[in-house]
Amino acid sequence: MVRPFKKTALQLGIGLSFGLATLTAAAANPDYRNFETIEKQIQAFAQKHPDRIKVQVIGKSSGGDALYFVQIAGAGKVNPNKRPALFVGANIAGFHHAGSEAAMHLIETLATSKEKKVEDLLANRTIYVAPVLNPDAHNALFATPRQLRAGVDGKLDRDLDGLIAEDGADDLDGNGIITQMRIKDLSGDMMIDPKDPRRMIKADISKGERGTHRVYIEGKDDDKDGIYNEDGIGGIHPDRNFPAGFPVADTSAGSWPGVLSETKSIMDAVLAHKNIAMAVVFGPANQLLSAPTGFERITPPGATPAAEANKIEADDLKTLASLSEGYKKSLEQAGLDNKRSAKQTGKGSLANWLYFHYGVQTIELDVWGAPSTKAATPENTNSGANPATRPNPNPAATGKPDSEKDLLNYLASNAPESIIAWKAVKLPDGTEVEVGGIAPYAEYAPSVKVLEPALKVHTNQILEWGGKLAQLEILETKVVAQGNDVWKISAVGGVQGELPTHSKLATRMRNKLPVRLEMRPGQGVTALTLNRAATVERLEPATTIKGEWLVKGSKGSTVDIGLWTSQAGQALTTITLGKAN
Repeated sequence: MVRPFKKTALQLGIGLSFGLATLTAAAANPDYRNFETIEKQIQAFAQKHPDRIKVQVIGKSSGGDALYFVQIAGAGKVNPNKRPALFVGANIAGFHHAGSEAAMHLIETLATSKEKKVEDLLANRTIYVAPVLNPDAHNALFATPRQLRAGVDGKLDRDLDGLIAEDGADDLDGNGIITQMRIKDLSGDMMIDPKDPRRMIKADISKGERGTHRVYIEGKDDDKDGIYNEDGIGGIHPDRNFPAGFPVADTSAGSWPGVLSETKSIMDAVLAHKNIAMAVVFGPANQLLSAPTGFERITPPGATPAAEANKIEADDLKTLASLSEGYKKSLEQAGLDNKRSAKQTGKGSLANWLYFHYGVQTIELDVWGAPSTKAATPENTNSGANPATRPNPNPAATGKPDSEKDLLNYLASNAPESIIAWKAVKLPDGTEVEVGGIAPYAEYAPSVKVLEPALKVHTNQILEWGGKLAQLEILETKVVAQGNDVWKISAVGGVQGELPTHSKLATRMRNKLPVRLEMRPGQGVTALTLNRAATVERLEPATTIKGEWLVKGSKGSTVDIGLWTSQAGQALTTITLGKAN
């Protein structure tokens, strides 16, 4: 049963275009799974495929729903929690249902596939999947009136007026969805796009343009403070509540990082699985179509600038660029646009925490986006910021790509009912307004039929990246007799796979165990070398680590050589003194 949701609004800010919060208006896509369906299917997979699927509840949402953490691994020589692992987290944003569908497609494929490449992968790697990290907001897609939602269950005083959730959105035109509302006001900074009257754009003063309207979320001024619908739907936004780049001034981010049970639960779960070497977040940004830029630090006036890492390391950007090549090729082969616009990850996001604090190579992917408009005009695609905060300047004036234009063109051809014509409405106080725009979720949740090729691409990419994870291996061992039962032992270690053992940032943070090549004398063997281990902070596919030791022991005695680190597995071998090894 889908739970009802309160009629409050997602606060989107004043300077927004109508296309900011956007699925099909006339019918919320019935093929998308609500949280209860996903929950049942996860449990069914675990019961039907216990040899591969293990399900853990890592916590509860603010509204009391379970937060699921699914381990996918096959039988192998190494415990799944000791193998190199890839973590996939979906829909922490709350409104990114395509991400949850992609996560479920991945789980089903790995649970049921009999392909040799899948069996080989699961024998040597572990995949962790959290398919719905914001269950409270997830079901808003199925609620009436339908409104884009990112907040967990609960209420906030977003405008800091001492009152909580007193002015939310209202369905003024009675069509069952919350879109946008424009009010004529010469002091406003928005204007009707002269090239496309379906949308509002920000007036560019430098071009001689003047604002003619103010734009708000649809609704009346319930608290009569002169501001419309300033209180958002739900409570804190989990994807702004992580410590990396925490947006202190944003009330939707919470009082402090990790205040939410959702946020703390996922951080605790990831930290408990030290074998995670790479992370993928299915959310509204795409870091392989638009390279991540990091975030700006917040420094109080007069304070010393913080030393928090906030920019992607050059070597890690190179890794992303390499992965991007294969990703774009896969999109193209599936008939999907690999040149479309893509958003950046916002402050306080899960993706930023996974990279900047947990320290692994992280990619946020939006799974699907409206294809770019093939036109000669400069307003083809727009790479905005978070959907809840991006500004809407006039793209034609700035010369920047225009994602909203792309979305409108796509919807006009594929889901015209999602474009709501502007309609005159009179508020209770007599104010004349117009309501319209793009239906909630249209930007993020196309029909499942349209989404299907993208689901296959992203599942295949996860399989490919899982196979590329670094796996330690001992390349060579040598034993040379030195006389008087003294032996010189040498060993060389390296990695299988195409990725390094650590992100470059992790070598700066030093929060991961280094690669360690260690000699352990067996019974009757004495180490003559003081340092029994060689270490290196990171191994790349073309690099090696070497150790040399002197030991004293009789011929036939044994020495163990071990090579390990938390997120790249381990390699062990035993050598016998005086015997060819």
